[in-house]
Amino acid sequence: MSGEGEYNLSGEWSGLYSYPARYPPNSFEATIRDAGGIITGEIRQPGEFFEQTRVQHAVIEGRREGSLVRWVKIYDDLRRATPHYEGTVHSEGDEIEGTWHIPGDWSGTFMMIRRRKESAAETRKVGETVGGR
Repeated sequence: MSGEGEYNLSGEWSGLYSYPARYPPNSFEATIRDAGGIITGEIRQPGEFFEQTRVQHAVIEGRREGSLVRWVKIYDDLRRATPHYEGTVHSEGDEIEGTWHIPGDWSGTFMMIRRRKESAAETRKVGETVGGR
């Protein structure tokens, strides 16, 4: 990727977001689709400190402009607040780091790393070799 406008964030991601100091961080898995800078996707995360037994689902909608990304996370449980995320794409487009906030309420940081692209290519190659006999 030679220029910052060439990022395509489509893929599978793993990440961690943090709360204000007295609460533990939480992990998440994301599937992102990047269509020319329009970001959509899905988030799966374990319940936070107050709902640890549930898996929570959300969708994201936002934009990528060069190395800057912004999106909102809309939980399936619409009673939950809608966090706003803003971050910077790093490392050839495979890392995003930034902050989140719920307007007038909480805020924290997040980071996420794209899962290896080669894994999908290797699986495809093996499937082609086996299927080609």
